[in-house]
Amino acid sequence: MEGRKMVFREYFPCDLEADKKERVSSEEIKSIYEKMEDEESRRIFENRLMYSFTGDYEYIRRIVLNTSIGKKTDELLQGRIYIYGAGKRGRTLIESFPDKEWQGFIDANREGTYEGYPVQKFCDYEYITGTSIVISNKCGYEKIRELLIKEKRVPEDKIIIFEFLYEQSWENRYFEPEWLKKYPMENQIFMDLGCYDGIDAVRALNFFGEKGSVYAVEPDKENFAVCKKKLEPYHNILLLNQGVGKKREKRFFVEGGEGARFSEEGDVLVEIDTIDHMAGEKAVGFIKMDIEGYEEEALIGGAETIKRCKPVLAICIYHKKTDIWRIPLAILKLNANYRFYLGHYTLNWGDTVLYAVDPETLL
Repeated sequence: MEGRKMVFREYFPCDLEADKKERVSSEEIKSIYEKMEDEESRRIFENRLMYSFTGDYEYIRRIVLNTSIGKKTDELLQGRIYIYGAGKRGRTLIESFPDKEWQGFIDANREGTYEGYPVQKFCDYEYITGTSIVISNKCGYEKIRELLIKEKRVPEDKIIIFEFLYEQSWENRYFEPEWLKKYPMENQIFMDLGCYDGIDAVRALNFFGEKGSVYAVEPDKENFAVCKKKLEPYHNILLLNQGVGKKREKRFFVEGGEGARFSEEGDVLVEIDTIDHMAGEKAVGFIKMDIEGYEEEALIGGAETIKRCKPVLAICIYHKKTDIWRIPLAILKLNANYRFYLGHYTLNWGDTVLYAVDPETLL
């Protein structure tokens, strides 16, 4: 079956009606563009901006195909291909690589069609020589792999596990830029805002060495429990079960792993703190934010710390349509000397990270 280009599907998980109506001037766009420090950052900015304006997924595809993991995945997806798992992850592959020879889906429980492609139950599937199968499942992929080899006689080299590609795409997230190695973190705080599973807090210590400390913030109860277990051995990580925003208050929160977020639809009240209050007079060297659409509010609540310490910032800018321009503009209002880099770390629309650095702080 020929691949289909599904280019007009918007993904802005925390978008608001007000964001859809907001406009930005050409002068403001130019001021951001001129702060981009390399060609890759400018290319990502151009495509991400056009995606925000048009909703055309082709612009995301252009970003993905120019990442190292995108190029590797493109090389792997050759010939006729089935996807095991008729769900969001499988859809991601078709959307980002629409020109491949997708044959359809295999699923343990579903049949019929999904995204316009046929879905076969696993028990009915018969392997055709030369066909590749991508296992899109996040969990249980090893068991699925064994069943495909044993029951359907699929050659091992024709099975691709999507989770391995996904993990590789995240390897350098937040710590990719070479100039970070020059950044002095001794006796400074790394703020991990939205620490999720704690891995970035640990990676920060490994990257910078035992020079400073980590403040790890996670409002979701289940995520916090995972972090607490993982981070318990580290004496210089302070783990806080709270959110971060523009002022100290309580807000309703929707719990739920990766999709956890603050919303009036939530039924749990969670404490919100500010960067400025958490930091006090301490030196903050690096602030990472992945807080589901509250990044701009967190910048407001950290204005004095950012002005005082000029920390490196690594901020996710994909949750809202307006993030691609509002967040850089907000940063420049706090410190006009910041320069920008952009990185992209998934095979889909998510995990575009804006890095901001004041050159005066580098060794």
